[in-house]
Amino acid sequence: MTKAEKMFALVDQWKESGQTQKAFAEQAGIKAATFAYWVGRKKRSEQGSRGGFARVDVSGGATGRLEIHYPNGVKVSAEQWDLKLISQLIALG
Repeated sequence: MTKAEKMFALVDQWKESGQTQKAFAEQAGIKAATFAYWVGRKKRSEQGSRGGFARVDVSGGATGRLEIHYPNGVKVSAEQWDLKLISQLIALG
């Protein structure tokens, strides 16, 4: 078992424990900051391809429906759009 697998297993145990991260980390003999790092790393790994950028092809012109899906589940859609609108929506993410 790799270190990441061990730490991810501890994160799963913490989620089920009902304890604070700090209390769980102390009980497990881990620094609270180190444990917080692994909680964040596991969260990012679970998001997988949901985050980041996707290639957008507008070579055919800016027509059709635009949908932007943010990692937190928010979805924005528009019938008419332009590149300025897209950049503003990305900045909100």
